[in-house]
Amino acid sequence: MKCIFRYFDDFVQAVFNVDADRFFKLVNDGCFSKMLARDANVFPDVVLPLHYITICWDIILSKYDECKEEYKEIVYKKKCENDKIKEFFVSQCGIDMKSFSFSEYKENGYLYCDDDDCTIEYFFDESKDRLIERGHRSIDIELYCSASRLNYEETEQLLKQGANPEEEFFMDGMYESIYAKIGTRCALVESELKDAIIGNSIQPQHIHDSIAFLLQLASLETMFTLLRTRRR
Repeated sequence: MKCIFRYFDDFVQAVFNVDADRFFKLVNDGCFSKMLARDANVFPDVVLPLHYITICWDIILSKYDECKEEYKEIVYKKKCENDKIKEFFVSQCGIDMKSFSFSEYKENGYLYCDDDDCTIEYFFDESKDRLIERGHRSIDIELYCSASRLNYEETEQLLKQGANPEEEFFMDGMYESIYAKIGTRCALVESELKDAIIGNSIQPQHIHDSIAFLLQLASLETMFTLLRTRRR
């Protein structure tokens, strides 16, 4: 068998660029091992399995219908190519593609979110009691903070309890809801990843930075979808 780890960068590029033809050629040439899918050292301080890249793309590309009309078909085709790679990881590697957590990457600073130790005063520049005096509910204040930190479980619980993701708070001279805040962050990160989303291949020297943006966008889109399902 070939020394599979010599082909690690080739697989990372194929999976990130959603180049299914290149991916399966490498597989058919005997360059693949389940170890590559499980132990990808894309980043120096945290393991990022190859299939996580595919999951992140699945989260993003599944929203192809929300793209500008000129890009919908391009993004849909990319989604179909990503589905082929996704199916390989499921059928040939036995990987659960639904099991994925952003928490490890959040702890290592790869996600675009506020720190878990940020207080209410950090977000609003005033106390919770003062916000309540202004007419805001405690549950909506907590939702804003929780979603800003990308705490999915806590955010989901608050939404189930009736928190309003469109509650607007006056900060820095303007009104802002947590739904709008996460949406804005999605747009900012998406702009960094636009070339990759619309099918342009990213050169090897830029792959690692692009994968970091991919993680950021997938995590933000996951939160944005969660908030959107509970909009009033």
